[in-house]
Amino acid sequence: MPIDQPLSYILFLILMGIAIAGVIWMPITWLLLSIFTPKTLLDKYFKEPHFTVIETIFMAQFPGFLMRTAMFGWALFFPALTQKRKIKDPIKYMPRWYAIALKVFIVGVALTMFLFFSLMGILFLMIPPEASF
Repeated sequence: MPIDQPLSYILFLILMGIAIAGVIWMPITWLLLSIFTPKTLLDKYFKEPHFTVIETIFMAQFPGFLMRTAMFGWALFFPALTQKRKIKDPIKYMPRWYAIALKVFIVGVALTMFLFFSLMGILFLMIPPEASF
């Protein structure tokens, strides 16, 4: 089903708006959550046996501490992913504000990615078959 020109422009602008908004808010929020990770959480889980010595060294510095924050965030939603690391109930050691902010961040990233890829798929499916690239 071919899509008419004005609708395709509107969908494209929405797609680009979502992409630009994601590029702006996601890294800033992720960096702030990583910088303000509670000390109680780090003291409890950011050591052996949960992480190896090499992982703690790597994840204590700039690019690595982003991964550490993502791991704690996914632990809130999918506790089964943390069985290997033996991280049980990390929410007990997080302040309420941090747990809420981490949940909002993870849901926001998932929603942004879902909307972006859904709109991209809709736009690609609406390309007429006779169009050549």
